[in-house]
Parts: sequence; structure tokens; C-alpha cells
Amino acid sequence: MKSMPALAFSLKRNFWGALASFASVLVVSYLYLKTTPPVYEGSARLTLDDRRVSVSDLGQALAANTTSGNANPIATQAELVSSERVLKRALEILSHKKLSHKITSIDKIGSRLRVKIVPATNILELRYKDSDPELVAAILNAISNAMVQENGESIRQQASSVRKFIEGRIPEQQEKLVRAETAESRFKQANSIVSLETQDTSLTNSLTALEDQERTLMAQLQEAQRKSEQLQKVIGSKNIQSAYTASRAGQDDELKGLRARLIELDSQIIEARGRFSDQHPSVIILLQKRDEIRALYNQSLRRIVPVESSIPANEVASDDLSRSLISTYITGEIEYNALIDKLKVIRSQKAALQSRVTELPTKQRILSALVRRHEQEATTLKLLQNKLEEARIAEAQLVSNVHIVGLASVPTSPANPKPMVILLLGTTAGLVLAIGVILLGEMLNTKIGSAEEVEDQIKLPVLGNLTERLRIQPGQLNRFLNNPKAVEPYRRLLKKLQLNNKNQLKSILISSSISGEGKSSVSVYLASVATMLSKRTLLIDADLTNPLQHYFFNLSVQPGLTDAVCEEASLLSVVQHTEIEGLDVLTYGGFPNRHAQVIEATAMKQLIATAMTLYDLVIICTSPLLEYTDAMTLSGETDGVVLVVRPDFTPKAIAQQMIDDLQRSGASILGTVVNVNPDPINLLRASNKEGKLMMEETPKHEIKANKGDRFQHTEG
Repeated sequence: MKSMPALAFSLKRNFWGALASFASVLVVSYLYLKTTPPVYEGSARLTLDDRRVSVSDLGQALAANTTSGNANPIATQAELVSSERVLKRALEILSHKKLSHKITSIDKIGSRLRVKIVPATNILELRYKDSDPELVAAILNAISNAMVQENGESIRQQASSVRKFIEGRIPEQQEKLVRAETAESRFKQANSIVSLETQDTSLTNSLTALEDQERTLMAQLQEAQRKSEQLQKVIGSKNIQSAYTASRAGQDDELKGLRARLIELDSQIIEARGRFSDQHPSVIILLQKRDEIRALYNQSLRRIVPVESSIPANEVASDDLSRSLISTYITGEIEYNALIDKLKVIRSQKAALQSRVTELPTKQRILSALVRRHEQEATTLKLLQNKLEEARIAEAQLVSNVHIVGLASVPTSPANPKPMVILLLGTTAGLVLAIGVILLGEMLNTKIGSAEEVEDQIKLPVLGNLTERLRIQPGQLNRFLNNPKAVEPYRRLLKKLQLNNKNQLKSILISSSISGEGKSSVSVYLASVATMLSKRTLLIDADLTNPLQHYFFNLSVQPGLTDAVCEEASLLSVVQHTEIEGLDVLTYGGFPNRHAQVIEATAMKQLIATAMTLYDLVIICTSPLLEYTDAMTLSGETDGVVLVVRPDFTPKAIAQQMIDDLQRSGASILGTVVNVNPDPINLLRASNKEGKLMMEETPKHEIKANKGDRFQHTEG
């Protein structure tokens, strides 16, 4: 944000343009008031209510809201007011009045009509402007009446459309009802359904009884299996066949005798083996007899038992108890098998019942869907018949939900133009335009302003304000020093430099942003004034692209700076004395091939350091910052930089950029000098014949390229 002084300077620069803009707007406002005819404005009000005055539900619905979806009813009515249909009806109403000849067209009425929704209400405010106040009231009232009629007619047409639609739908709905009844009846007949609830109860009871029987049989099977296992352990039989064989073998008399003979032979064999070896004839004879009796026994056993099996003699049920137990075991096994067969039958019946129970929900769903369809078709038919009667009633009535709440009256005072409002707007617009002119002028002004604005624009302190125009010829510097009015600004500049620096100021580098700002003349006059303060001063012309110091003092170009740096000549051998006591000048010495190599040389830095030891003050004039970086290179070797700016000449953006570059390079910027005197280059060169001839005779590239090989460079 600009400071107050900066705003004052901006206003001062653009005052006349801003004043002219402000005055022109006021004049236009005044002419507008004088030339614009008066326009009258009237208003009428309509309301959209929901009183439901129809005797039928359908009529009440149509009157309550004639819109669909998410549309706002009051907004819809606001659009209808300015529609062509409503305006045509209003013209028909006006055609019966005396003012009809004043009406031009529907488009003209529509362009002047304004419709506004009163906030938080269902009220529409209609406004109309015209130069005839009676016509304003007549048009508004005609539009209001047309809107009421149009709304009622719209409701009636909607009711008629609904009636025609329902009359076409009723025959179709009757056919759908008949088809639904037929489908339900056929499904019941095909599935023998009288009542699904009764069938479901019967099947559930039967399934429960079968499940009870299944549990009883399972318990009996477990008991029979347990008894069978116990009897198997007692009788030693694993199945019914072996048990039956053992029982039959125990009851046969022949088998009993053979078993006795086998038992007797086994006893004799055991006794014989106790006395003889197995190869003894007696033992062999007994073994042969036992084998013969055993073969005869097996033959007899096959006669009794039809199955190929052999039963050891010790497993035969020879006593009554064994035969009784075997008989009980066989009976239990037969009963167990019978229980298993009965369980299979019950489970088969249970699966069949479960299948029928599972099918019941499917049948129930199908039947329920058919019943629902039947009921829906019947309900829809009944609803259509009721709505048909309501549509006929609504069509016979004339109902409107738009009502007039305020008729328009004839306006007595014009709405436009309003002098106070026009003048106020004109004043405001004039001020805005004047401010815009000032801002535009500042945007277009890219140069640094007056001396008073420099410090605010580039944010650096102003050390000197050199606003005095100097007309001093070369070789007339004593004349300058004898002019107190011309010397005093430079004397004040030196004093400020000394006061602003706590340490003793030994060296100053003077530069500018661009050429033509007068840095060379400032360097000359500042060095000249320094001698008046008893300071032994050295002025170094380090502007190797456009040197001027030798012109001011009528000095020869050589020896100079390039001789001291390139030829390693001593400083005192190359400086030249001037007519001003205490002031020496080191001219540029000639144009080198690579002037940057001279500035960057280590010898250049050593030269400045030597000068600071031999002189009280060293002033160095360098090339412009925009064109060359010489000032940034040498700034580190001096106590500070003084930047010369020229009012209404130096570009603000370039000056600020050069300052930023110096600060980033680490240079100490002492401040700025505002100078109105550009370097008198043409005047100096034209008046100094000797210097000009010397420049013509001296080759522009008098320092050979191979001399640059002796330069020593440092980083940065």
C-alpha cells in the first residue's frame, strides 16, 4: 500500500486528468436530466392461495398446485404473467376501453412489465412503466384480470384432460380384472385348493405323527440291538444262521453220538501222547480214528444244515438252556429286521409329506400373487371410476387459485428520472472515474517520479537532491567550486555519507541503472567538492565502455587504469594531477579486448586497496548496472555504493531490479542521489578537441589479448 506522500504525488501528477473526468460525468448527468422525458410506474398484486374451493378432491388438487416435479408454484405463475397467452387476453380486455388506441404491441408491454415475488409470501407484485399514467394503471389491471381468468381456464382444461384419459382407461381395467379372476380360479382347480390353511394344518399334523412313530421305532431298535448283542456274547454266535445250525446240531441223536465218540478219542489221544511220541503206532491209529469220526460228523451235519458250514463240537447247543437262548436270539433278530423295514416305510411316508409341505409355500406365493393381482385390478377399477366422477365435477366448476389482492391506481409522480439519484450516481461515477484515471496514470508511469518520491518508490534513503541545472564547460571546474549554490548539494551529500557511516568512509563506488543518468558528472563534482573538505581524493574512471572523466579534466587517456592492471604499473605512476589541488584522476587507459577481464582481475582489487591507503577518499565511476555487472564486482572492494537516479527518466522496475541484484551480491548500498543533470557527453566531446583527437589516434583495442593472460582471477 502506498504511503500518504506517494498518494499525494500521484494525485498531483494526474490532477487535471482526474478533474476533467469527474467534470465530464457531472455534465453528462445534467444533460440526461434535461433531455429524458418523465416515466410513470404503477403496481398491482396477485396472490396464489390454496383454499381448495372445489367440491371434488381432484378439483382441489388442481387448484392447489398446477405445477409438477420440484417447480415452485409461485415462480411458475410469475413466468406465466408475462407469457404471450396472458398478454393477449389482457389486450382483449383493454380493447373494450378508450385507451386501446394507445397500446402498440404485446412485445412492448412485455418489455416494460416487471414481475417480482414478494419474499416469504405467495404474492406477486406486477410493475409497469410508461409515459402515460392512466395507461399504466389500465394495463396492470387488465393483466391481473387476465391472469385470474387464465388460471381458472387452465384448471378446467386439466380436469377435462383427466376425464378423457380416465374414460379411455376404464374399459381396459375391466378386462384386466376379468383376466385376474380367471387366472386365480384356474390355479385353485388345477391344485385342488379349497383352503391352503386347512391343507397346511393337516399335513403338519400327519408329519408330526410320523415323526413320533419314527422316534418310537428308533427306541425299539436300540433296545433290540442291545439284547441281540448280549445274547451273541452268551451263545457265541455272530448271526442267525450259525445260531440255528448250533441248535439243530444239538438236538440230533446221531450227531450227539458222534460228538461223544470225538470227545472220547480226544481223551485217548491226550493220554497216548503222554506216554508215547507222535510217531508211535498207537498215537497214529487214534488220530486216524478221530479224523474218520470228524468226517462222518461233518457229513451228518450237512444233512441237517443245508448251508456249507462246519460247527465245532464245543459250539453245538446240546442242552436245553443253550437251545432256549438261541431261540430267543433268533426271535429277537427277526423282530429287529421287521422294525427296520417298518422304519423305512415310515421314513418314506415322512419324506413324501415333507415334499408336499415344501411345495405349499410355492403354491401359497403363486396363489397370493394371483389374489393380489385380482385385488389390485379391482381397486384400480374402483379408483378410476371415482376419479372419473371427480373430473366431471371439476370440469363443470370454474375454480382459480390466483386472486387479485391489490388493483393498480393511476400514479401521480414520475418514477424516472429522479434528479437526486441521478446526481448522486453521477457524482459517484465521476469519483470512480477520476480514481481510475489516477490509477491508470500511475500504471502507465514507469519512470521514477520527482525527488520527493524516490525514497518511497525504491525504498532507499536519498542522500542528495541535485536539482540545480549546471552549465559548466570542461576545464571550468574551478568555476563550479566558486559557486556556493552549486557546491552546497554535493557538500551536503558528503556530510550525509560521513554521518550515516560510523566507520571512516574511504571509498565510494558510484553507478546508475542505465546510461544517461549523470553518474559521471556526479562523480566529478563530488570528487571536486571533497578536496574542499581537506580530503586528498582519487577519482577512478572504471567505466571501460563509455569513459568520460578525461573529458572533464582535459586529460590524456594514458596512462590509466588498464595500464595499472594489465601492465602492472604502479598506481602513482599512472594517476594524473588536475588543476584542483588535492584531486588526482585515474583515467580508463584505453579500450581492452575483454574489459570484464580487467574488472575481475586480482590486480584491480589490489589497485583499489592501494588507493585507499594513499588517499583520504577514493571515488570509482563504473558502467551502468543494466548493461554490465562491473559495479557488483567492485562493490565488495569499497565501503559502499551510491546509486544515481534521474527523475522522469530512470525506469522504476529496472532501478528496483538493479538494487535487488546489488543486495543479493552482498553490496552495501549507501543510498541514492537524485540528479537532474545528464552527462554532457556530446558537449564534452565537441569542446575537447585534444581529447577527441587523442581518442581517434588511440586504437580502440590497444590492450592486446595476450596481456589478459597475465590476469589473476578470484572466485566471486
